[in-house]
Amino acid sequence: MRRVSCAVSVLAVLVWMAALPAMAEMFGPGYQPCGDKPSTLAIVECVQAKTKAADQRLNAAYKALQARIDAAQRQPLLAAQRLWVQYRDANCGFYAAQEGTIREVQAAECLHSMTEDRARELEKAMKFE
Repeated sequence: MRRVSCAVSVLAVLVWMAALPAMAEMFGPGYQPCGDKPSTLAIVECVQAKTKAADQRLNAAYKALQARIDAAQRQPLLAAQRLWVQYRDANCGFYAAQEGTIREVQAAECLHSMTEDRARELEKAMKFE
């Protein structure tokens, strides 16, 4: 019975997350400082630095949300976060799997934009509790 309840909770969180607007925009306005770099390597390093900052923001938002939600919501949020990480990695792996230097930029920007969007999503989730 507990397993069914947990599965229903995870499903509810995923449905709620799916209802949120998808904001991922690769090569959006925040990309420009990186796009002005003189080489592909410099562009990728710039985007990776932005991803690191976005990941720190994501981790802070996740921890803050975990601290604010009901105990019954913590496991579903953890499950949803783990699934999101799997999805992000698979989705951005699609870009990295192709040959060419532009694919490195696309893969890096995919990680950045998706991480930034997830951080924003979790920050907004705290406003709806």
